[in-house]
This record gives sequence, C-alpha cells and structure tokens, in this order.
Amino acid sequence: MVTPDLLRAARDMLPNPEHSVTSIAKLLGVSPGTLYNHIPNLRELRVARRPAELETGSR
Repeated sequence: MVTPDLLRAARDMLPNPEHSVTSIAKLLGVSPGTLYNHIPNLRELRVARRPAELETGSR
C-alpha cells in the first residue's frame, strides 16, 4: 500500500543522484512503476537538483 509517508520518503531520496529510482523502490518495498505512477513529477525531481557537473557532463 502506498502511503503519504512512503511517497514523502521517496521524494526526499529522489534528488540524490546516488540513489536510482529502482533502488529507492526496492528500499521502500514497491516497484519503480509504482513510484512513477504516484509521483507525476518524478523525472523533474531527479533532474532539478542534480549537481551542475552531471548536467553538463563536465568533471
């Protein structure tokens, strides 16, 4: 069952590039599809807070 607390936990972890959607889903006991279904802006959350060097590809 997807709870508000579960979604909040997922949203808190999504901006961290060290955590994949798959690993977050596994940690929370749901499928990646469940996260995509319940967090409509999931992709934007992943990209919005990435460090600039990852966006540009420079190191």
